[in-house]
Amino acid sequence: MLVLIAVSCARRQPPPPEAAVESRDAAPPNASDAGAASDAAPPRATLEGFPALVELLGPADDKTKLGVLSVPLGAREPRPLMVALHGGSDRPEWACNAWRGITGAYPILVCPHGVGTNEASLSWSSPADTRARIARAIAATRKTLGAWVRETDTVVLAGFSMGATQAALLAQSEPRTYRRVVLAESAYAPEPAMAFAKPWATGGGQRIIFLCTTHGCEGPYRSAARNVARQGAPARLDIAGTNQHGMWDVVVQSMRRDWPWLIEGAEGWESYAPPVEEGALPGKTETFDPP
Repeated sequence: MLVLIAVSCARRQPPPPEAAVESRDAAPPNASDAGAASDAAPPRATLEGFPALVELLGPADDKTKLGVLSVPLGAREPRPLMVALHGGSDRPEWACNAWRGITGAYPILVCPHGVGTNEASLSWSSPADTRARIARAIAATRKTLGAWVRETDTVVLAGFSMGATQAALLAQSEPRTYRRVVLAESAYAPEPAMAFAKPWATGGGQRIIFLCTTHGCEGPYRSAARNVARQGAPARLDIAGTNQHGMWDVVVQSMRRDWPWLIEGAEGWESYAPPVEEGALPGKTETFDPP
């Protein structure tokens, strides 16, 4: 059963493009293109019938919030999973809305729900707990979208602030699962970002972007990017230049400059095409290649 609910937003996050929908075990509605000639090739189904954001809940007898799903509306083939972790005191719908803009709504984007029942003060507790939350949100996503999920060996992982700290810890322990990573604005607690370079890069990590929205982030993240490059994996530092801690629209625009590089050659992203940008994008990029 699908139930419309309202999605709230905060000043530091752009509002979601549509209302979210509660979903449990919903079959993906396929709609064929109309107007095809009878002697033409059969029309391909498209992924539609959902809003842009879907709220993921537990089983029918459980109201547990598992996260939010960004649906790649209009897709004509299965799409890869991507995981985005929200920041402390953020919400999963904010994370999904920002990364949906960065990725052009291409992947099946899963934004797990952090720890807490107060939606204004969610957090993350430990890698083990976060790993379990990701698994539950992905399981609910598979039930919702079924065969639209492209099965891949790896998953793109992104995190903002406290979510980026968790992403660094997860990536260093599971580098073959999370080969493409974005860590955004976790330099207030730089240790995980600084320490994960060797186990991630030498364990199978392929590309990473460090994203800064404040000036204080640049030094630690520049050092972290150098550490990754020294261990044999290329890295980029995206400096959005806002000097505000948040995934603002200008940050989304700045990240669109580097996103095609991050997912180039990644399994499941073969048909991704970056949007045509009008004019120069804000911010700047520093590149760190292995010696």
